[in-house]
Amino acid sequence: MIQMHASLNSLATHISHLVCGLCLGSCVLAQQPAGISTGVDWKDAALAQRCEKLLANSLVDFYLPNCVDAEQGGYLEVLDDQGNFTGSDKFLTLQARQLWFFSLLAQRGIQTEASLAAAKQGYDFLCRKFYDINHGGYFAKTSRDGQPVDRRKHVYPNAFVIYAFVEYFRASQDDEALLRAKQLFETLEIHCYDHEFGGYREFFYENWQPIVDPTESGYIGAINTKTYNSHLHLLEAFTQLYLETQDELVASRLRELILINSLTVKHPDYACNIDGWNNDWSMIESDRNLRASYGHDVECAWLVLAAADALGWQSAMLRSWAKSTCDHAIRYGYDSKHGGFFYTGPLGKNSDDRKKEWWTQTEALVAMATMYEMTGDRRYQEIFTKTFDFIEEYQVAPQGGWWATVNEDGSLGGNRSRTSMWQGAYHNGRALILCGQLLQP
Repeated sequence: MIQMHASLNSLATHISHLVCGLCLGSCVLAQQPAGISTGVDWKDAALAQRCEKLLANSLVDFYLPNCVDAEQGGYLEVLDDQGNFTGSDKFLTLQARQLWFFSLLAQRGIQTEASLAAAKQGYDFLCRKFYDINHGGYFAKTSRDGQPVDRRKHVYPNAFVIYAFVEYFRASQDDEALLRAKQLFETLEIHCYDHEFGGYREFFYENWQPIVDPTESGYIGAINTKTYNSHLHLLEAFTQLYLETQDELVASRLRELILINSLTVKHPDYACNIDGWNNDWSMIESDRNLRASYGHDVECAWLVLAAADALGWQSAMLRSWAKSTCDHAIRYGYDSKHGGFFYTGPLGKNSDDRKKEWWTQTEALVAMATMYEMTGDRRYQEIFTKTFDFIEEYQVAPQGGWWATVNEDGSLGGNRSRTSMWQGAYHNGRALILCGQLLQP
């Protein structure tokens, strides 16, 4: 287990020289279609068309322009009883994710004019209403009209701001957006980076004083801890920032985040990662924490490979890690009867939390496509196809959007949400675009 900043940096340098043998030249999030070049060329025009149709019918038509708040700016996050988007508080994570989605649509030529207009509105709202002009960084939550209602700051939603601003820059060619992304990276470096133990402290008051009071309400993980979840999405954001800036400090932090996500947060006895950690990277030993999150693990596998590709690593070592991580999720969390992946489960045992979340299924699509192209093992292709079939039949809501949660057999349970402060078009939109491009002849 890595416990010191020096160890992280030295091991990062060591691995960057050691890894060799596998070209990650077409890894998914480096703005290329999903997959690793190994001679496996997976093309399926019919399946690609299904991805494109599902993207258009269930997400683009659902969110654009319906969630765009034409009165106040930014994006509406919830539906009323009649299924219409309505006013509410605005959460930084969702606002940034929707900005990212509309920017990606515009960049990929999907309803370009409308998508870019929707992206600009979200970008302007974040810059005018969420940005803290006194201390830097972006507030956690505002009212519908943009008045801060939670001025605290968390690295998780701020990572999504970086991610969104880089994608908006690509779509709009607005240099200010990339500058803001770089400035936010520097703000996190000053206030959040842990020079003693490595990684990032996560939760802060408005003035960047760390929040340590366990009675405070939170968003991600327990108060005054570090989480796998946040560090995974920091890696995701820094990958894209590095691709556009080639900044050496961003590269250094990205190397460290690869190690954190593939080694530091890995359970020593099981091929899965654990979410909650103390600030010195000692594991939080609680029953609630010692569980596998299958969706995060398959997502982590392909995002780490994408980060390695951005750095120019050729990584047989990471291929073995990614395969074992995905295989653990398949062994204990994949539903071979119905298709799709369960939510969580105890270590080394079959899942006992067998609901199916929208985001888990879509991250599995990208991971299975990546693993099939990397290894040529048709088992991954079969799991991809069966999971996609499950999504089409059960996870997509006929009224538009996706059901946040369904039961093991695809039937609806008590949670009939189709969009929320946590659920937009980020996970599923990304998966459908990337997989559609991979499969397109």
